[in-house]
Amino acid sequence: MQSGRKRIICCTPFFSEEWNWFADEMSPEGLIDWQFFNDRRTGFLETSFRQLNLATLRAGWQAVKAAQQQQADLLITHDPRISFWCAFFARLLRLKTPHIAYSFNFPELPEGKKKQLMQWAFASVSQFIVYSKVEKQIYSDYFAIPAERFQVTLWGVTPPVVEPNGPLEAGDYICAIGGNARDYPTLIRAMESLPEIPLVIVVRPENLAEMKLPANVKPLVNLPFGQAMNILKHSRFMVIPLKGSKVPCGHVTLVAAMHLGKSFIITNSDGVSDYVIPEVNGITCQPFDSEALASAIRRLWQDPPKCQEMGKNGQHFADQNCSETAARQALAAILRSRHILSEP
Repeated sequence: MQSGRKRIICCTPFFSEEWNWFADEMSPEGLIDWQFFNDRRTGFLETSFRQLNLATLRAGWQAVKAAQQQQADLLITHDPRISFWCAFFARLLRLKTPHIAYSFNFPELPEGKKKQLMQWAFASVSQFIVYSKVEKQIYSDYFAIPAERFQVTLWGVTPPVVEPNGPLEAGDYICAIGGNARDYPTLIRAMESLPEIPLVIVVRPENLAEMKLPANVKPLVNLPFGQAMNILKHSRFMVIPLKGSKVPCGHVTLVAAMHLGKSFIITNSDGVSDYVIPEVNGITCQPFDSEALASAIRRLWQDPPKCQEMGKNGQHFADQNCSETAARQALAAILRSRHILSEP
């Protein structure tokens, strides 16, 4: 460790009082001070005004001001919305503290004036952490940011908490979970040709807008995360239909499935290719092809040994590449590269 204390400012959308990321592990002998800011809505204006997330603006301003006033060694942000506002204020205030934008992921890319403003703001960010190789190229090209500023780190977490332990849904079924960049119309068309296979789908209301569901599809809307994981754990396998072959979404549910030992069928997208080994831990299908998707679902449904084998392979992959330990090691490497953390 270099002489003197180091200070890291962290601005996140996570506002649990217990959450401090890896601050405890990354503060050997208490020589690194971490300060956290979040965008939890407080006060009348933030809770009442919905056209613009004032809490995110406030959190970004507070984090950048703290980094400036305290001459912090590093500013770390999570989520592109928070990263944008911190980068925006950092440029306005000419902040000299290096800024690392973690969890840099867009379900849909901004357009028009919003894109131009983000491009201007993101020019001040020192490093971006993305969860797939394709995102590095997409965001580098789209925001005119040098590719060397991007680092690929696979999504790493602990196995998800399942609540309750017993199954919420009786019987045998498959599941689909998640709302970002999902192609549920193709999945629903596939299920219409598979009346013998029950599907439980955990979605947001907008995911199923104006869609007529067949009798074998049961929707569950806005389910708490622990209960969504219960549906996943007690399913036979999961289907992740994505909106195209370049979609960098689905990482959270994909990794959760692997941690729980569940096989999956997923759209063949470059955005998830870092996680999927076809026919080893999952099955891939071409985008927007309901017949191919139905065929894959039928094949896996009728082959329980293959389903279990891929689930075990996925669990091994997640243990090796998508664990909390792997995520901690990735952060430690970044801090060491910036001389904030000493070599082990």
